[in-house]
Amino acid sequence: MNIASPSEKSIGLKGIIPFLSIFILILFMVLPYKLALFSDIMPFLTLIGVYYWSVFRAELMPTWCVFLLGLIQDILMGSPFGMMPLLLVIVQQVIFIQGPRFLERDFIFNWLVFVMLVAGFAAASWGIASIYFRSMMEYWGLIGQALMTVAFYPIITWLLGQVRKLLK
Repeated sequence: MNIASPSEKSIGLKGIIPFLSIFILILFMVLPYKLALFSDIMPFLTLIGVYYWSVFRAELMPTWCVFLLGLIQDILMGSPFGMMPLLLVIVQQVIFIQGPRFLERDFIFNWLVFVMLVAGFAAASWGIASIYFRSMMEYWGLIGQALMTVAFYPIITWLLGQVRKLLK
């Protein structure tokens, strides 16, 4: 007896790979590093992962999964509870709305779109954190974090591309 309808596609255990890859990126973000400057401007690795999987394998990155990863990041990093799920889900929805346009383009185009998303993501996270803590947060570290995110994008997407090849 087949429980799933014939039109549904079985994803199987490979479907957890995007979640696990982003979870590993979150763990890299929370690890204690001896380099003081690097700890202050740790790139938004979760954003890179959500962007990548939402563009290239959207069926394996449902919204509830992105929300859960954002909650995990908030808990582990001590950021305002609910900020990352909100921002990551908004980013994912923007990608879903514009998705067909992203898939037809090359790496440089996707990188430039990502740069714009990082700018909005950083500004929104600064604004939400400032409201949450009821004081203007320092923005220079956030600018450094955004620049590091843009710089790490090619490396992380190459690694995630290697992981994606396992899914084929």
